[in-house]
Order: sequence, then structure tokens, then C-alpha cells
Amino acid sequence: MLSGIVRDLIRRSMMCETRIYRVRNPCSFTTNAMTDGDDKFCLADYDAVGFDLDHTLAKYRLVELMNLAYDSICESLIKQGYDPKIKDKLSVHKDFVCKGLFLDSEKGNILKLGHDGKILKCSHGTRMMEKAELLSVYGEDLHWEHFQEAIGHVKRHGKDLKFCFFENYFDIPALVCCAHIVDFLDKENGGPCEKYDFWKDIYGAFGENYIPAQFTKNAGWFFPSVKKNPEKYLKPSSNGVREWLKDLKGDKRVVFLMTSSAIDFAGMVIEIVLGSDWRDYFDIYLTDASKPGFFTDNKKFKLTENGEDKGSVDELEPFKTYSNGNMPDLMKFLSKQTGKSDPKVVYFGDSLCADSFPAKTFGNWDVVLVLEEMEAEGYHPDLKDILEPKRKVPKHQVNLEKDPEEERYILSQSWGSFFYHEEEDTKHDKHMNTYWGRIISHYNTIAVPTIEYIAGMPIDYRYTKFKNSDVGNTDGFYPGKPKPLLT
Repeated sequence: MLSGIVRDLIRRSMMCETRIYRVRNPCSFTTNAMTDGDDKFCLADYDAVGFDLDHTLAKYRLVELMNLAYDSICESLIKQGYDPKIKDKLSVHKDFVCKGLFLDSEKGNILKLGHDGKILKCSHGTRMMEKAELLSVYGEDLHWEHFQEAIGHVKRHGKDLKFCFFENYFDIPALVCCAHIVDFLDKENGGPCEKYDFWKDIYGAFGENYIPAQFTKNAGWFFPSVKKNPEKYLKPSSNGVREWLKDLKGDKRVVFLMTSSAIDFAGMVIEIVLGSDWRDYFDIYLTDASKPGFFTDNKKFKLTENGEDKGSVDELEPFKTYSNGNMPDLMKFLSKQTGKSDPKVVYFGDSLCADSFPAKTFGNWDVVLVLEEMEAEGYHPDLKDILEPKRKVPKHQVNLEKDPEEERYILSQSWGSFFYHEEEDTKHDKHMNTYWGRIISHYNTIAVPTIEYIAGMPIDYRYTKFKNSDVGNTDGFYPGKPKPLLT
């Protein structure tokens, strides 16, 4: 859970961020399990299939989750000394909430970025800024000064915390907290402040609510509520997903769970989602993986038994639980289990910064992105529309129901589409032209709204891939493109 924020919190508590990763040119890397001219993706072609947990295998009830996250962050800030008036009802501000926005922390501005670093929209606190004000603050070309750092490493936080982005439903509600704080500071100052320094307090609120030790201690405001009534916040998977996971394990294919959540929280979540027999669906269980560091650092795997750390290991064994770890040691395990010297791996994840970017860039894995904005912005086909009409194939019965109130929390009239900004589409070709649209097409093989969509299909179904050489390519969306991208 919160793989980016929590791991940053832990790392920052131990050391300064001085590491510089060697990253391939984001426009020139090659992809695994892909040859020139091969524009199809098929699960049957892979030797190993991995799954993230939160917002991937585990589907949350987003309205309840986001309200709890907002209340928890507010309570922590009030405890730090902030005016209790910063806490409001999130439902009042749900149109301000939007995935993928950036905080320009020293200026107190919240930004929506284009694929080339241009600022598409901007608010100062809760007030949306007019074009003239934007130009006076960011210059005539509106190019954001931190764009190259943000796009080159897809890091949640910039150097010295001068910027951050909000990419998952545990942290997105904090946007409202940030905006309210800016409003209060400006009111006290009699106008905009020269410089803002509140982000460290938001960061501290994340720590008080989300670091793994808080779950164990039943501390903070977030974990106690989830532990008391997990069914309020989590949706069980359909029987179709369970059947599909079992099918994946055929043909000597290794299926693994890899999450950055600690074992106690992950165990609670996955038991609600898959049931008490959840271990039957995987060949190995990896927790506290510290993504994206899992792909770049060299932490030893630690064996976990009955929730207790049994020490570091040099070699992984099937059907056991491990924490921490690193990609090379996992690849050795996958090679041994599959009998392949270079096993082809596909990973399902929801985080563009903790899953898609590092898995593709450092692991050369293919990635299936789970992206709920597709469903909220797009259309909702029936199963009969998903399957080819004349294709006589078995299919699993999955759950494609959607929640209208949940969609109202995901969609934002104020900020617009997660994928597309019409004013910047000079060619009128409906390519993805936002910052995140560029990341989606470049680091992912396909994208689906939820696991349920792909679980309803046979293992040998062939999907059209994103063409990652094309900025903003839209070919890889399944079962169809979001509405803003339809020509």
C-alpha cells in the first residue's frame, strides 16, 4: 500500500536522497516478449505472471476509502497544530480531487501537466488561476521547471521536496488539504506568501497514518478504521477472477504476488479479496517489497513465517512468504521454477511510478496497467460486447458493475480528463497529451480498468499493445478507449 509515499518516508528517515539511478533513455528502451512488428499481447506467451495487491488484485470501495484517507490526514494535521477549519467534508470538494496532479510546493500551486511539460491548468490553493496569472508566474511558454526531473525518473517527490505528485487513492485526498492550507496561509498573510513550507507536514501526516508499524500498533486514524471493518473498504473478487488465477498457473507458468504492503496488512486485504485459501492462487508470496527500490536496490529477501521475520535468505523457495528482496534474486527463482534461462515476465500493477516505470525500465518486464480512470471516463460494455461475437471460447463470469458515486469522485470537471487536454490537441487526432498519457503509453503493454475485465477472457486471447515509440499512443486500452480519446 502507498508504495511510493511509505517507502520514501522510511528511506528519508534513514538517509538523505543522494542516489542517482542510471535510467535508459525513456524513448529508446526495448521491450521484453516483443519483436519488431509484433503488436499483440497474450498471457499464454509468458513464463511468469506477477500481481501487485492494492488497487490491482484488491479493488477498494473508493468513496469510503478516500473519505477515510482525507479525514485521517486532516486529523493528523490538526494534531500538528493546524486550524481545525482545514477539515471539511471531502464530498464538498470531490470535483477538486483528481489523479495525477502535481504540487509545486514552494509556490503553493497545484498543476496539471502536458506530455511536454507545459502547464495545462493550475490552482493556487482552491482558486483556479487565469491564463494571465499563470504566464506571470511560469513564463510565456508555461513550461514547468521541474518537468525533466519528473519525466526522467517518474519519482513521486522531487529533490528537496520542491514538488510531488498524487497518484493513488490513499494520497489524492491530501490535495484538498494542501489547497486549504494555502488558502489559510494566504488569508493570514493578507495575500499570497512568498514561499510555502507546509508539504513536510502533509508528509508527516502520511507517515502517522500509513507506515506499516501503525497497522501493528493500531495507531493513527486510518488503520484502526480499516481493521475494525475491512469489508467497508474492500470489494471481494468475483469467482471468475479466482478461476482465472488458477488457469494462469497452467503450463508451468509461475504466478507470484508482490506487494509493498507489510504482511499483516496485506494478509488482511487479500483474505477479504480472495478468501482464506488465497495462498492456493500463487507460487510465492512477496511482501514489503519497497517498490520501486525492489528493481534498483539490492536488499536481501527475508523469510517470514507466521508473521515473524526469520532472517535473510540467499535463495527463494516456492510456497513461502518473503519480505524486502530484489529483482535479480527473484529472477533466479523464476528461472529455476520455469526451466527458462531468461523467463518472460508480465506484471499487473496500478502505480505508474512504482510499478510501470521501474518494472519496464529496470526489469524489462511487460506491464499490464490497472487504471480505474478508464472506466470512469469511458464506456461500460457488456461481456457480450467484449468477446468477439463469433468466437466460441469459455469465459469466466466476472463482475463489471460500476458505482456512479465512485465515478463522481474520480472524474473532475475542474481539471478535466486524466488522458487528454483538448486545447493542446492542435492536430485533432485525440492522442494522449497529458503527462500521464505519455507515461501510460510508454511503460505499459496494455491497460484495463480492473482485473475483472481481463479475467473474463481466455488466457490465449490476443490484445493490441500500446506502441510505446509513439507519444500518447492509444492502441493498448482494453476493452476500449476512454471517451475523451474517441475520434
